[in-house]
Amino acid sequence: MARIKTFYDELGVERNASSAEIKHAFKDIAKIFHPDKNPPEKQGWAHEQMSRFNFIFETLMNPKTRAEYDQIVRKYEQAPPPTHSRRIEREENAIAREYALVSIEIMNLSGKYLNCRIKMCIGAAVGSVGSIVHLLGYFTKLIEPFPIAFFFSYFFALMGGVMMIMGIADYYGRGQYKRRIDELEERRSVLRRRMFEAYV
Repeated sequence: MARIKTFYDELGVERNASSAEIKHAFKDIAKIFHPDKNPPEKQGWAHEQMSRFNFIFETLMNPKTRAEYDQIVRKYEQAPPPTHSRRIEREENAIAREYALVSIEIMNLSGKYLNCRIKMCIGAAVGSVGSIVHLLGYFTKLIEPFPIAFFFSYFFALMGGVMMIMGIADYYGRGQYKRRIDELEERRSVLRRRMFEAYV
């Protein structure tokens, strides 16, 4: 069985390395390849290297993606791919770019999916306080001499209401967000496998 160069080799750790060992190795590499550690003429190169090592680090730190990667390594060590099948660099960059865009969309949708109740609570609290202060000032004339305070109470009541409406909209869209997140996770898994294969 042929032994291929893996992410573990690039980090300089064993294949059974712990998360702490991987983190330590990544920090050492970041000291060399981070764009801030390189001169201006090498910024583009350093950015490419750091992006690659970030992907390696994220892959090996997540148990699920690490298991996926290990499975692909075993597959290619049993039957190495032909050398002429390697994708051109432009295609590999397009895959990496799509992977990044899909990851950002998942992060944004996850925020909406998970934070809707928090938005509703904060909106209700801010809106209630603003409304109470505004009504007290209106009926008791306590803040009449202070038009700025009156304006701010109105503003907070309005902002609380807007935040609460956004939270309610996100809450009712949870099913749609979950379906979209599942689709994106599936697409990201395919892209991740293609990236693993590109690096083999």
